[in-house]
Amino acid sequence: MPELIDAPETLSRALTHLSTARTLAVDTESDSFHAYRPKVCLIQVSAEGRDLLFDPLSGIDLGGLGGLLADPAREIVLHAAENDVILLHHQFGWRIARLFDTQVACFVLGEKPYSLAGILEARFGVRLDKSQQRSDWARRPLEPRQLAYAAEDTRHLVALAAELKARVSAAGRTEEIESECARIAAREWTPEPFDPEGFWSIHGARDLDGTGARILRDLYLFRHGEADRRNWAPFRIVGDATLVSIARDRIVRGQRGVPESFWRRYGERVAGVVRAAVERGALPRPERRRERGTPLAPEVKRRFEALRRWRSAAAARRGVESFVVARNEMLAQVAALGAHSPDDLAAIVEPWRLREYGAAMIAAMLDGRGDRGDNGPSEK
Repeated sequence: MPELIDAPETLSRALTHLSTARTLAVDTESDSFHAYRPKVCLIQVSAEGRDLLFDPLSGIDLGGLGGLLADPAREIVLHAAENDVILLHHQFGWRIARLFDTQVACFVLGEKPYSLAGILEARFGVRLDKSQQRSDWARRPLEPRQLAYAAEDTRHLVALAAELKARVSAAGRTEEIESECARIAAREWTPEPFDPEGFWSIHGARDLDGTGARILRDLYLFRHGEADRRNWAPFRIVGDATLVSIARDRIVRGQRGVPESFWRRYGERVAGVVRAAVERGALPRPERRRERGTPLAPEVKRRFEALRRWRSAAAARRGVESFVVARNEMLAQVAALGAHSPDDLAAIVEPWRLREYGAAMIAAMLDGRGDRGDNGPSEK
């Protein structure tokens, strides 16, 4: 049975138990589906036959748990760890010293499925109940079915990790796994700024006339302000389809699927937004979608595309996803550098990747085709 840790006395006993374990399976539950600014609401840890669920919202001091995660003598197993790592560092300042990500292992081995539910069912015949996936984890008290669901996400991870580590070692991919897990463990929170022009990406936005587009833009800004003020996910204020419906029909009540409580709370303000937008008139339509980032110089773009073609071929030969061979950010850096030998890439490319793919990357850029058959000197 999962044990909820939400009081100083249970916390002390739990940390004592975990302090003797060399491997901890960890997961988190956050309120990211419901909140505008997500937070960690539960931390699951399984070790030595016990499933411990730490409640950060109870007010207990979880610094001791953070210390266990930061101990390099202890391996911390997560599945798809990136979001967990980012939130744990952002909220608590914690770092994981020695991470093993079971999803990364599956990526590197080219073994599907990649989801935890699919992996556990395929390997151990364990079927996870995902009915609580969109549960509001910030609400208290937590229900027994939430606790049972949360514990299942870590209960089998140690056994899964042991199996995957053996296969990774046999495939000669240990250094690759360690390098990628170290990259993930160092990830930091980088909040994405609100884009006031993001309304153009809403389905149906580009079908509106100019006045409708003005209404949609102003409603989009209104919703953002309310979501930020209430710390609610935007859809909890009002959904995209309703915004488009109001903008198209100029009707400020009666949209299908919108609860009456929304109109009672916001009806007058939404009507005011619509009236003001109509008075201001049509919104000019952008000529084309804005490109993110700085466009690449022609020669850099040519090298980048050559590297992407090479990567696709190398990934197909290995039977893995393209990003396992190299991520776009790395290829862009390599293309911008314009290197002429593998040694030139040492500041950008990890040692294992340089040994395996360095020569092929250079060849792809030099011949401009990216379809060479060699994959480097040590293809596994």
